[in-house]
Amino acid sequence: MEIGLPFEPTAAGRWSGLRRRLLGPAVGLRVLSLLAALLVWQGLSLVVGARFIPGPGVTFAELWRLVVSGEVWGQFLITLERMGISFALAMAGGIAVGTLMGLYGRAEKLLDLWITVGLAIPGLCYVIIAFMWLGLNDRAAVLAIALSTFPAIAINVWQGTKAIDQGLVDMSRVFGASAWRRATRVVFPQVLPYVMAAARSGVGVVWKVTVVVELLGRSNGIGYQLNYNFQVFDMAGVFAWTLFFTLVMIVIEIAIMKPVEGWLFRWRPAVRG
Repeated sequence: MEIGLPFEPTAAGRWSGLRRRLLGPAVGLRVLSLLAALLVWQGLSLVVGARFIPGPGVTFAELWRLVVSGEVWGQFLITLERMGISFALAMAGGIAVGTLMGLYGRAEKLLDLWITVGLAIPGLCYVIIAFMWLGLNDRAAVLAIALSTFPAIAINVWQGTKAIDQGLVDMSRVFGASAWRRATRVVFPQVLPYVMAAARSGVGVVWKVTVVVELLGRSNGIGYQLNYNFQVFDMAGVFAWTLFFTLVMIVIEIAIMKPVEGWLFRWRPAVRG
């Protein structure tokens, strides 16, 4: 017996729903909050002094100089490569371990303490240990970033797997669904929101730890540039690099995470308050 989605929305309907989520009434509030943040930033710059808090104009001018010179893109691509490899490793390991813990009680009892301990250990500890093990190279950097991110992903997937509605699984079995169909049409859609939450938190952790790794032990990347500007007390440069990777995270969220989430959950009916 075929078990499918409740309905299959048209391509126009999917695009309309995604557009409403991205550019709905809330966009006005977001713009308003952004303008308020810029005004507060400018006010603090005037009160404290541009030497310590460069204003938006100075910061954007410095960022524009870095973009035009091409310096920002070379460093960004290096950081992005480290992030991508580390994120892929952390997601693969986190999904595998989290699923195992959610499905099997023995695995949960065996691993839950260590996953919790791994989450509590500061990322800086992983960075220092990896550099002492492997030296100041990219292998150590990727290992440190992946180890720092893995526990958060594993916990999300673990909790999602435990939250599976066993009644739906039993019902699909009664209706004659194969094991593969039960896994792909009943189990996986229930776990998917937790996987997306894990991916979101994982991207944030990976980004932060990558910058720390580059600051401490690499000679390139955005973290290294932040460290260099710190050493010469170039506050405008520090703010410009910080603003750049903030904008990158916003682009990742709006251009990648939200569209992927909208496509994966296109079968969900719209929530009306």
